Amino acid sequence: MVLLTKLNKNRARFLQILLLSLIFITVPSCTTAPETQNFDLNATDDFSVSRADPELLTGLFNDFITSVYQAPADEKQVLVDSFLQWADSATGIPYIEDTTAYFLYINGSNPQVAVAGDFTGWDPMNQNLTNLSGTNLYYAGYQFENDARLDYKLVVDGNWILDPLNPSTCSGGYGPNSELSMAAYIQPPEIETYTIPHGSLFSTTFSDTTQGRTRAVKVYTPPGYAEGTQHYRSIYFHDGSEQIDLGFAENVLDFLISQELIPPVIAIFVDPINRMEEYAYDYDFMNMFVNELVPWIDSEYRTMPEAEYRAVAGVSLGGLTSLLFTLRHPDVFGNCGAYSSAIWFGDLIDQYEASPVLPVKIYMDAGTYEPSIYNSSMSLKGILEDEQWNLHWKVWHEGHSWGAWRAHLDDALTHFWPMATSGIDDRY
Repeated sequence: MVLLTKLNKNRARFLQILLLSLIFITVPSCTTAPETQNFDLNATDDFSVSRADPELLTGLFNDFITSVYQAPADEKQVLVDSFLQWADSATGIPYIEDTTAYFLYINGSNPQVAVAGDFTGWDPMNQNLTNLSGTNLYYAGYQFENDARLDYKLVVDGNWILDPLNPSTCSGGYGPNSELSMAAYIQPPEIETYTIPHGSLFSTTFSDTTQGRTRAVKVYTPPGYAEGTQHYRSIYFHDGSEQIDLGFAENVLDFLISQELIPPVIAIFVDPINRMEEYAYDYDFMNMFVNELVPWIDSEYRTMPEAEYRAVAGVSLGGLTSLLFTLRHPDVFGNCGAYSSAIWFGDLIDQYEASPVLPVKIYMDAGTYEPSIYNSSMSLKGILEDEQWNLHWKVWHEGHSWGAWRAHLDDALTHFWPMATSGIDDRY
């Protein structure tokens, strides 16, 4: 990949390449219409998007646009095709120049093209791409922080599609989105699969008597569990299946354990039955979880029973619920991982403000591209910091996405249990 710091130095050379392409290069035009799909959305937040003014473009992209405007009609598309080939090899597409990302789309049928994503509140209104006159290229530039990572889709004549020029995608609850990562963003190595010792994942069900429900549960045991007699720390995940399928939690645990960043742990992935009900201050659900599910896991697996060795974690409403569990049952959960928590919903902030400081560790984060969650999280953060709770707070230039959450599980786990010992409790 060409470093952005080199781009300005190579401007003259790039323009020479564009001119030479008129004589020596013939690049086939990317005119295949992408497969379309409908996209269900429910966005409620207002976003202020920093969009690059087409009249004030600078740098190589501006040079490219100017060269196309000035070129004869029969040479314009060749310049476009040559630029796309160069941009793809330089930074990938979206093409990134300094703090501006240029979304590019090729279509010769004169469609209406817009972009929607974390940075627009998933609203394509007034986010249209501009057609470069005389070509099949559509473009729009947006300014982002240099370490931003965001999900988006293109909207072509009302159809929501993945960006056909961008192979990078991120899976979410509504399916995959295209992924934009700015130059300083570091992809999380811990989500990948490596040739390292792997834990085991077991699928089971749990039936409770509190609510009379049977739910899916998966249990991760660390490498070496079956051969030993040791007891281990444990972490409970809300939205269990999504934590595995979209958050790659199993890979993350394998990686962190193998790199000795955390001690070996047992992870319990619990699926909701009625998510909107159970994760919305459902105290019957909480009582079932604490009084039935946790004791059942402790009886079936070699867990360490003290609260300081047990954690609960979740995203969005699951993060809200994790914070509530920890506040109401610090004797059970001594550690809480709350990702992009829906703290704006209900009276959780008031409950924490009225509580004495508890002997728990809390990891909490939010993205700057999820405003209601960020603002309410900042309010709770202020209370916890003022009262001197054990809080580890992080802000990311990201949105409400599994692309963010999967990359930060390590931040919570290393806050709860930094690797100082083998992680084995020798009392057992």
